Amino acid sequence: MNIKIDFGNPYFDEKTIFNLTPDDLNCFYANENEVNRLNLFFVLEASLHKFQNESSMKAAARCAFLMAYYLFIPLTPPASFELAEFYIDRALEWDETPEYRQWKRLIDEGN
Repeated sequence: MNIKIDFGNPYFDEKTIFNLTPDDLNCFYANENEVNRLNLFFVLEASLHKFQNESSMKAAARCAFLMAYYLFIPLTPPASFELAEFYIDRALEWDETPEYRQWKRLIDEGN
C-alpha cells in the first residue's frame, strides 16, 4: 500500500488502518526522507486518538500495533523498547489477536 502524509487530513481511515501492514511501514521508511519517517508516527498517533474518541477500539488497537511495530523495527528511537511495549500492551488491551500477541513476545525479547 502506498502511504501518503496529508497535512490537510492527518488521519488514516479505518479501511486504510486495517489494510496497512508492517511491510508497508518498512517500505515507507526505506523510501521517505527523515521528516516524513517521523511524520508517519504522528499520523498513526493522531489516528489512534481519533479512533479512541469514536470508540472504534479495534481500529485504535490496530493503530497501536502499527505504532509498536514502527517504533521497534524501522524507527528505533531512544527508548524504542519501552515505547513499543506501551503501544503493544494497548493493542492487546483493546483487541486480543494472535498477531498482536506474537509481536508482544518479540518486543519483550528486546532489541
